[in-house]
Amino acid sequence: MVGKETQALPERDPGELGFIPERLNKIGGLIDAEVSSGRLPGAATIIARQGKVVHSHVSGSLDVERPVAVSMDSLFRLYSQTKPMTAVVLLSLFEDGEFLLDEPISKWLPEFAKPNVFALTPASEKVRGALAPMEPARREMTIFDVLTMTSGLPAMGRTPIAFWPAMKSTLSGMEDPGVSEPILDYDDIVTGMAASPLHSHPGETWNYGYDYDVLSLFLTRVSGKSLEELFQEKLLGPLGMHDSSFYCDETDLDRLTTEYRWNPMEEKLIVRDPPETTEKAGRAERRYMSGNGMFGGLLSTPRDFTRFAQMLANDGELDGVRILGRKTVELMRTNHLGERSIDVYGANYGFGFGVYVRKTIGSSFTPGSAGAFGWAGAAGTWFFIDPKEELLGMFFTHVFGFMGNTAVQFEKMTYEALS
Repeated sequence: MVGKETQALPERDPGELGFIPERLNKIGGLIDAEVSSGRLPGAATIIARQGKVVHSHVSGSLDVERPVAVSMDSLFRLYSQTKPMTAVVLLSLFEDGEFLLDEPISKWLPEFAKPNVFALTPASEKVRGALAPMEPARREMTIFDVLTMTSGLPAMGRTPIAFWPAMKSTLSGMEDPGVSEPILDYDDIVTGMAASPLHSHPGETWNYGYDYDVLSLFLTRVSGKSLEELFQEKLLGPLGMHDSSFYCDETDLDRLTTEYRWNPMEEKLIVRDPPETTEKAGRAERRYMSGNGMFGGLLSTPRDFTRFAQMLANDGELDGVRILGRKTVELMRTNHLGERSIDVYGANYGFGFGVYVRKTIGSSFTPGSAGAFGWAGAAGTWFFIDPKEELLGMFFTHVFGFMGNTAVQFEKMTYEALS
């Protein structure tokens, strides 16, 4: 954090931008009810259209035991919502001419050259691992493959042995918040993956895996800079996102949300990562900066992240500062999977670079537009952008594993409020 105040987007009366105010106002009641029920400790929501904020609401507290109110300047762990930001940083280097997207990533990460692939058959599907037959990959994985998560790298839940000890903190933490610190450097974790066979041939299937961890290491190799330096140079600094960083200073801990998880058996929130002991504080060794979102990913505030989202909604520019070219943003938010779909969102969704892309509104259970895109984080942060409606929405909470109905209701009510 750099001690400067982030500039908020301008506000506008919702009726002037095509909203039915009384419908839009119901969203605040939805959030307040979820907080009052004890299912959420706190939350923040923002809706903007044509670059103007028409709705902003905060409810609840940073910590249920220490009732400091959530604000637009509270710090949230983005986890996987770091992915689209990583994609933007990479595309900035792409625009600088550092590489082409169809080049093999092994040009910079030779550890990933000539990978083997599990030769899956109905029989071998049951014996994944050392006993499963392998074959050489039909081709090298490209930067494009890794950006679109079609590299063949292992999917979440099929963690390679090289990842097990170092990822204990993140993966085991889903069940046990009192886990030990990772024991390897981040670079060692990622390069250790290269020894594990791919789960499919590059370009063939979409897996929600560790691709953006590989991209993080790729970015540092290409640039010769740390991920933190790159984010600051290419994105956070130019956009004036002064409250976004991979770690926070001790002086900012009073703004950091306590991370919870929901215990369905006891139907209550359980503390998972409090500010007093978090690895995200400045006192920690800054070893684990992941553009994939592991180890909490980036820290950001609702006010800060709105600037990032609005930059994408503006086709790469905000307040006279251009981060990416218009056609590069178009490439990022285009579905690159064809008829294939991503299993984490459903049959109507494809994938661009770090974002889901809604392919159609056919067979949908919520209103929206084809071409809308966005992404979410493991601790309950989420954003969507609808280019057709010139609309963006953001929902921030701090419950690990939260994929609740509240965020879906938030999106639904946003669209229902359009006149």
